[in-house]
Amino acid sequence: MAMGQITLANDVVALTSVQISTFIFIAITILVLFMSFKPSNHTDVFPIPVTNELKGLGILTVVFAHFAYMKVTNWEFLYPLSTIAGVGVDLFLFMSGFGLTVGMMKRPMKTLDFYKKRVIKIFIPFWIALIIMFITDAIFLDRTYTAGYIIQSLLGFFPTADGFKDVNSPFWYITWMMMFYILFPLLFIKKAPWLTAIILAIIATIIGTTNIFELGSNWLHRLHTLAFSLGIIAAWLLRAKENGEDNAFVAYVKNFRDNSKDMKYIVMFIMFVIIVYVSQHTSAKHWPTLKALLGHSFYIEQIACIVIMLAFIVIFVLKKTQSSVLVLFGAYSYEVYLIHWPLMRSYDVFFDILPPWAAVLVWMIVFVLVSMLLQRLVTPVSNFVDKIAK
Repeated sequence: MAMGQITLANDVVALTSVQISTFIFIAITILVLFMSFKPSNHTDVFPIPVTNELKGLGILTVVFAHFAYMKVTNWEFLYPLSTIAGVGVDLFLFMSGFGLTVGMMKRPMKTLDFYKKRVIKIFIPFWIALIIMFITDAIFLDRTYTAGYIIQSLLGFFPTADGFKDVNSPFWYITWMMMFYILFPLLFIKKAPWLTAIILAIIATIIGTTNIFELGSNWLHRLHTLAFSLGIIAAWLLRAKENGEDNAFVAYVKNFRDNSKDMKYIVMFIMFVIIVYVSQHTSAKHWPTLKALLGHSFYIEQIACIVIMLAFIVIFVLKKTQSSVLVLFGAYSYEVYLIHWPLMRSYDVFFDILPPWAAVLVWMIVFVLVSMLLQRLVTPVSNFVDKIAK
């Protein structure tokens, strides 16, 4: 069983070289995705199937990056699929900001009610997964943690993101996301959600830039200070008018998507070109003028991720098809996020017995199956908590 990082062999004859494995995996992925597409008859601009697809895309970018940069030592593996994990993180934050704002505009909640009904739903699957990790680490890996570490982890506080020392290094995102969830109901202004977005963006940028809490994982936090606020603004732009009037922006997008012919595909192609180009030019060295204006390199990396994210959103909003594969991963995106790294870090057998491309494919199936099991464990607990919270 391969624990920790592994180095891929470059055996061309056995089809295990990094380049060949990457080519085979990308080819299979593209084929599966195209075969999964079917016409969609949704009428809304940003319906649930589209948000699920974007969540599916987001978790795939994160998982691919963890295979390429954490599981194996060969950074070329899965390139270029592995280069936009930051976009996936931004997509999750964007969707969170969007969903919470839509909910609060339709049915405003008091702060305590928001915490009971929204925040607890994030914590229940997180707690169940985390407790299982602590138990299995102790039983199967003879790996234990201090009481202080366990308590702070259960509270959602992860000041570091060490792939091989922390119980689950991707949990740095839990800490950052909880900041937004805690502040959101306190700062939400129903008549001016855009103002809430600006305030949250300022707070997050200050915390990320100054690292006032001296967190070791802050180098990740500071790359994702704006996406949650952009989700809030998107919900505000797409909101239904209280006086019953049509939303002019929504009407324009619908008309463009449904009635334009060549122009819609031209826009989608331009967005695709932007995605390809910017994903290969994400660092400050590629944008020296912008670096001179902004000062910090991480601002440029964040802007690059946001540009790519917005380009993906435009494509997904305009297309009239739906990928069942992306919807599937989107439906279990949170569970996959919770469990994927500890599984492949500590319990990998597939890279020992399969070519790398096949190992990744099998792991992707395993992630979904384990996520389904986790969701079955979570559902009755969530239902019980909902009854108590009412």
